[in-house]
Amino acid sequence: MSQVDCREAMAKLHEYLKQDLTPDLAAEVKQHLERCRPCFSQARFEQNFLAMMESCGRSQTCPEKLRAKILAALKSEARR
Repeated sequence: MSQVDCREAMAKLHEYLKQDLTPDLAAEVKQHLERCRPCFSQARFEQNFLAMMESCGRSQTCPEKLRAKILAALKSEARR
């Protein structure tokens, strides 16, 4: 297993947090975060930020008229 450096860990951080990496690459990033305090701190910040954004997004809804316009536009575009 090759070792991931800080640059690579930060480049893959979003995919790692969303669990979109292969198991091997996820293990490499995790191993790096466990031994690198600055990257771990950044990862924890990003994880908390994503959780906050996801929870805020769940509580907001789109007005029904806007939703209807968006759906109509998407359907129209799909027919082209």
